[in-house]
Amino acid sequence: MNTKTIAAFIVTLMALSIFGFVYSAWTDKVNINGTVHMGELIVGILSDPNDPLQNITVIETTNGVPEEEFYPPKPWVANTTVTLEDFETSVHHDPPQTVAHTMNITVDNAYPQYDVHIKGFLKNAGTIPAKLNACDFEGYDEKDDEELRYTGKWEWNGTAWVFKGEIKDNGPDDKWDTDDDVVIINLYVVVFAPEDMQLEPCHEYPFVITFDFKQEAEECHTYTFKAWFEFIQWNKWGIRE
Repeated sequence: MNTKTIAAFIVTLMALSIFGFVYSAWTDKVNINGTVHMGELIVGILSDPNDPLQNITVIETTNGVPEEEFYPPKPWVANTTVTLEDFETSVHHDPPQTVAHTMNITVDNAYPQYDVHIKGFLKNAGTIPAKLNACDFEGYDEKDDEELRYTGKWEWNGTAWVFKGEIKDNGPDDKWDTDDDVVIINLYVVVFAPEDMQLEPCHEYPFVITFDFKQEAEECHTYTFKAWFEFIQWNKWGIRE
């Protein structure tokens, strides 16, 4: 490399250096401040802090006929009571919306063909769409101090989702999965939700839980149940972790 070439190279480096200095001296910056508001997943049984059962209706019948419609009137011997618990109130609604996550059901002195229909509303009180995953039950026979079990499956009938199930007693041997396990109650749950099971924010969806007592149910027993609906964020539905 001759002297002229070296000189030209040095001049080029000096020019680039000066250009870089001028460029850096004319820069500026813009600050971007952002706030992220997280969504809220609150779905349950529509309630009211001042009157938790305001939106719950309990209808007791025999073979589908209300007791007061019999003539002569039949004595009112069976009784079903309902309570709600595990309340949660949304902070993103005006006025605030409260839902319950657990329903307690107590049935005294049931007899064959006695039916109880519990009506209410599922409420998406949050800001995120939710999918209905399941309706679960825990059953107990207070007199015999033993658990009850249920089985069944969901079906779409074109208008609503229907759970058709059976509640079983483990029989005289007090052991499950033996020949004397017996169905004592037919169980039905109807949820008037869309076919895709998606519950939208600020919307209410009627439901009905029905217990139909069979001949095999024992006399003078008190049965208690806990019922709750399970929901999941809409984009997580169908994902098993």
